[in-house]
Amino acid sequence: MKIALISIIKNEAHDILYWLAWHALLGIDSFILFDDDSQDGTRDLIRAACLHWDIHLFHISEHSLDLTEQGHINRQKQVYMDALTAIGEHYDWVGLLDTDEYVRLRTHSSLKDFLGSMGPDIGAVALNWQTYGHNDHITTPSLPPFHSFSRHGPSSESINRHVKSFIRPSCWQAGGWINVHYFPLKQGRYATPSGQPVDWSDTPGIIRNQPDWSVASLMHFQNRSLEQFVERARNRKDIQLTLANHQLNQWNEIEDASPRRKTAETLRWIRPVVTSGCIMALEQIRQQHPPISRLSPPCPKQKPAQFKIFALYPKEMRRLSVVDDLLYDTGEPTKEHDDFQLFMLQSRQHPRAAFLFGLDGSQKIRNFFILQDGRLTGLPRYDILPVVEQTAVALKQQRNAPHSGQFLCSAPREPLTPNRMKANLWECFLAVPRDETPLGTSWLNFPAFHLAEMALESSSFSLETIMVLAEIDRKATIWLLPLLAVHLNDLQLRELRGYLGALSPFIL
Repeated sequence: MKIALISIIKNEAHDILYWLAWHALLGIDSFILFDDDSQDGTRDLIRAACLHWDIHLFHISEHSLDLTEQGHINRQKQVYMDALTAIGEHYDWVGLLDTDEYVRLRTHSSLKDFLGSMGPDIGAVALNWQTYGHNDHITTPSLPPFHSFSRHGPSSESINRHVKSFIRPSCWQAGGWINVHYFPLKQGRYATPSGQPVDWSDTPGIIRNQPDWSVASLMHFQNRSLEQFVERARNRKDIQLTLANHQLNQWNEIEDASPRRKTAETLRWIRPVVTSGCIMALEQIRQQHPPISRLSPPCPKQKPAQFKIFALYPKEMRRLSVVDDLLYDTGEPTKEHDDFQLFMLQSRQHPRAAFLFGLDGSQKIRNFFILQDGRLTGLPRYDILPVVEQTAVALKQQRNAPHSGQFLCSAPREPLTPNRMKANLWECFLAVPRDETPLGTSWLNFPAFHLAEMALESSSFSLETIMVLAEIDRKATIWLLPLLAVHLNDLQLRELRGYLGALSPFIL
């Protein structure tokens, strides 16, 4: 069985990788995407994702027909009709969704299992909306919508009677069109996720009664944060949105955080995409800043001269761990031989900057995610603020970060999260100097730190220096980018961010 998703996208740089990864994990084989003139780097992210998933990206303005002057509905119709006609014979099922709609399965592990349970008499499956509210977010949160927005309206809400479709292309009435919610069939019938006949209202695409979400639904993040709602209003010139459409109590009645169980797995799937995009950006930089200089390697037995490293503990010396790839405060006391240790790297040239990394029990670098921190490639940066005790520090999100100005909090038995406005007990960490690794060897034995020492010893650090490192070890250079970026002058830092584009929030 082969399944494809068709979608029209516009300015979805914040969420597009989450949407792709979520559905790739559910078993989508191919994505057929039509970009409606995005200006925020969406296409760059998709090009990086093309290296990992089967994605076919088209630009609507370059479509064979002139769609640029048509209204939104007519453009949707033309794109969907052309896509179904072109790809129909290659796929057993095709879903037609927007990128604010996420398939949620409750009784099946994958879309192949779910759609495979449908009898041969079923030509299309109608998934009802489960519309989510804003969860009190004003600005755009840094994590996927299925994590950030956990409250939705009840099934009795009239908006949730809308459906979106997965259809068998062989059953579609070629050229037939009613609306984006309903596609007429030449054979077979529409079914609910449980396989029952659909009871349509007078408008096809809207059911008559309350939806049944017990088997499957579509998590519909229509408004999201107030900031995203405003952006949606800018993008949709065919409708007029006002604040009345973003009511403070709208679709927030029911709390359901269970989709968050997929957050870490989704981020794991996105990390290699971000790495691939970063490799592409480094190649663009190399063309403009070729690595012409040479760097002298340091002695791997000496202590680092360009940076210091500290073991980092919650102020009450509780043990930190990595649980499902999330950095987590176990609430338990630290032991001599823990399976994970958090460290902080501090540049001697920029002592206010702290870069976090971890080692596992075998003394290998252990990547992790920090909840509500969108950086995915490693070595996330925070600003160091000293507190009363000499060895205690507070770690604050740097300027321009999604949660700028908030302190990293290590509450017992919870994931570490930068979500506190003041530094109290749980926002203070003990920073214990570590001149050597836990095994008593030099930190420079780690290839990444060896590269960092070599680069920071350079008398004129620049993008060319970073390119020299990339030629030696591209993967380690990407991991080091947050540290290396701090040492660029303002002009070259802006240039680096420009090359990274929409990838920048995932890295810096």
